[in-house]
Parts: sequence; structure tokens; C-alpha cells
Amino acid sequence: MVQLRIGVLGAANIAQVIVIPSMLTAEGVVLAAIGSNSDRGARFLADTELTTREGRPLRDAVRICTYDELLADPDIDAVYIGLPNHLHAEWSKRCADAGKHVLCEKPAARTRAEAEGAITYCAERGVIWMEAFMYRFHPQWRVVRERLAAGAIGDLRCIRSVFTFTVEDAQNIRRRSELGGGSLYDVGSYCVNVARWLAGRSPIAVSGQQQLSPEGVDEEFQGMLDFGGGVTSLFLSSLSQPYRAEVEVLGTAGRIFVPRAFVNFSDPLWFEVEDAGGERERVDVAGDDEYRLEVEDFAGCVAAGRQPEVVSHDDTLANMATIDALYESARTRRAVEL
Repeated sequence: MVQLRIGVLGAANIAQVIVIPSMLTAEGVVLAAIGSNSDRGARFLADTELTTREGRPLRDAVRICTYDELLADPDIDAVYIGLPNHLHAEWSKRCADAGKHVLCEKPAARTRAEAEGAITYCAERGVIWMEAFMYRFHPQWRVVRERLAAGAIGDLRCIRSVFTFTVEDAQNIRRRSELGGGSLYDVGSYCVNVARWLAGRSPIAVSGQQQLSPEGVDEEFQGMLDFGGGVTSLFLSSLSQPYRAEVEVLGTAGRIFVPRAFVNFSDPLWFEVEDAGGERERVDVAGDDEYRLEVEDFAGCVAAGRQPEVVSHDDTLANMATIDALYESARTRRAVEL
């Protein structure tokens, strides 16, 4: 099997704790390098007990280099971009200039226009580009969507989602506006994404309200998406509430409640289906590593020479357009049509 040799750009916590361990178990992928412009990457390798699929200590199998050295390395086929949001578009383009395929952490950029510029730039240079909405690859969502398609809750009426967690450090990138911080970009983007995915279309109008932190980012964001035809979505994202990541799908004949909607660690999961009479069914789903599945799908796209389908470019741009409109609504205190 041809192995996709991938480098990780940035030694952020998500890369160290989640993405890198998942890459090490992915079929068809070899983690070859970590690009770090500080000592974080070297410290991570020195401290980690991770090993490769063959049992080799990670510190002996992966080299540390700078961002520029990683892109210049002819042995690297693709790059995972885990940098702060304001750098996603810039480094996507720089990867394309170096002939490297790109798996870019969400959100794709800070605006739809910025994302479109990066995606077009990559496509014109023959580079596969994919946004990393990993939750879509978890098997629980296949089962949820099958239940919806089979009419388990009747006609769809509302998608309610909550994604919150606490970030207190004012220097954390999520609380720095110049780095593309804010709860909507960081976790609210998942709520927007899942609502559009389940509704099967983009909203026709949105309304948003935000509470700004002392640093000037949206610490709390509440949004409403109008999909037309009587279908809406309500969501809350926050950097100052306890961790919650749940989705409730309401229909004319019942509801589906997904208590662990987005970030999972291969644990067995369950969701609940309730019918019109209040009868509840617990649906158990075997655990799996959504990050590994995402990386394997990305590797498959590269091997086949095709752009992604599970999280397509059109999907990415529609998500960014919705986020743009939500921020405009929050600023202007009025509904915004798309």
C-alpha cells in the first residue's frame, strides 16, 4: 500500500493530544514530521510515550523542523494545518505552492471570501484541500441520519445544538481577536455545520447575538438559522460555560437527542429516539476514532486524486457564508438574508 507521508504544521494542544495519536493508527498514513517554530514540538516529542504502528518510539520516527523546512521537504506529501484561525488561508496557499495536499483544521478561514481564495488557489495547483470537521466521520451520525431519513421523528422542524467549554486564559488563542478567536469560530462552527448537514441545505436567513469578552471576542454566541419550509435551528456556543456538546433534532412525530455530538475518543456512544407518545429508545453505537477515520478519508482522496466529498468545498464555503452572516447579524442587531 502506498503511504501518505504527512507533516503536522504547528504543535498545538489539539495536534499533540488528539490528531497525532489518531494519525499513528490510520491506515495508509505515515506521520513524518512536526513543524514547530517554537520549542513546543521538541518538548512534546521528548515527553511523549506515543509509538508508531510498528512500536517504534515516536521521538525516533518523527523529525522536528520549522514550518518552512516542513514545506520544503520533498518527502512530505501532505500537511495537517493546526495553526490559529487567522493563518489557515495563508498556510493553505503556501502548502499549495510547495505541492503539499492540505487537511486544514476548522474553521477554514475567517470569512467565506478568504476560504474561497485558499480553496481555489489549492485546486488550481492540483492540491487536495479538505476542512477537518471530524465528527461527520463518526458512525453514530450515519445511524442518526438513517433514522431521520426513515421518518423516525416525522418531518424535521428544529435542530437545537449546544457546544460550550471554559477558556479562562486571556492569552489563549480562542480569546484573541487578532488570531481569529471567538466561540462561534471555535465551537459554534460545529453547530452551524451539523444544522446545515441535517437540514440538507443552507439557511435563507440568520439571526445572531453575541456577548463580547474583555478581550473583544464573542465569549457567548446565540444563533438562529431559518432554512425555510418551517425548518429552523437554534444554537449556543460559549467559552465560559461547562463542557457540553449536544444536538437535539425535533420533528412532527418525535425527537432524536445526541448527548455526545462532536468530540469523542473511541468510547461506545448512545443516542435517544423519542416518539410522539413519549416512548424512548436508546440506540447504542460502537465507538470509533473519528479523527482516524477523517485522516483515512483524506488519504483516500489524495490517493484517488479527487477533492473531498464528506466535507466538500461547497460545504465549507456554505458554512463560512453562514458564519459571516451570523457575525453581521450580531453586529447590526438585525436578521441577515443569505
